[in-house]
Amino acid sequence: MRINTSIFILAALAAVAIGCSKASAPETPFDPVVRVNPEVAPQTRGSYTTESLKEFDLFIHSENSRYSYTNTKFTKNTSGEWEPARQMLWEGKDKGFKFLAVAPPLPKRDVALALTGDIFEFTVESVQTAESKASDLLWAGQGMNNDITPSDEKYFANGKLKFQFEHALSLLKVQLTLGTELNHDGVPENNPISELKINGFKPTAKVGYGSLDISGSASEIQAYQSGWKKAEDKNHNCVATFECIVIPQEMDKFTVNFVCGGKPYTYTATLTKNGSSFSFMGGQAYTLPLTVGKDEVIMSKDGITAIPWV
Repeated sequence: MRINTSIFILAALAAVAIGCSKASAPETPFDPVVRVNPEVAPQTRGSYTTESLKEFDLFIHSENSRYSYTNTKFTKNTSGEWEPARQMLWEGKDKGFKFLAVAPPLPKRDVALALTGDIFEFTVESVQTAESKASDLLWAGQGMNNDITPSDEKYFANGKLKFQFEHALSLLKVQLTLGTELNHDGVPENNPISELKINGFKPTAKVGYGSLDISGSASEIQAYQSGWKKAEDKNHNCVATFECIVIPQEMDKFTVNFVCGGKPYTYTATLTKNGSSFSFMGGQAYTLPLTVGKDEVIMSKDGITAIPWV
């Protein structure tokens, strides 16, 4: 009996084809180049947004010092991609590391990421303006207990390290309600309050991996006007708002000095309650509500309040 060998050959080829189709696709080679996709957390949209963030520093700490990097500046290019000041590589897709990102970038280069102790000092401006972001320290990655790896989908997407910046410091607002007696000569068109200064906060922090330790002596910070609401008529109140960024710290009291209609005023905000100091926390916005009369300044009965800094 003759057997058609071509039938067996075709069957064998078909079996090979089926086996190949069942084999898994080859794994994509690991790309070790450090790429990032930072965002500004929604609750952090004070002076920064994801769109307005243009540069920051990134620290990386690995057990292998060859893959540890001192603060390296990243800059957003015209295409919206983030470019580092030097090439940076991951050790491997399953090799652990820790990181810290800060904005604005530090003025000093070659600062290493120490997991304990201080990394750098940060000082808020003594004269602050609405346009400047120099006092608004953002950070991300701080204080992680465990290492992460480039294969961790919680921290990586499309080969990029993803993280959200948050405010490290505190925002202090002083809301001044002008008494109707100050409308005697007519409701002012423009804010009559100027030169508002805050005294009592230490302006410098030693920044660690997830820690802020205040240092130095208390000093003066000049706040900037952030709001003005003109009264409807003489029987209603004008409201002026000033604000500044302060280092989070424990406070018993601080003073507010300003000039209203050419007259100097001073108010001391006493914050202790039941013998305990008041804690200013990072990422929080505090409002001190004051009423300004012809001869005095008083704090409203609600006292100082806090909400997330948005």
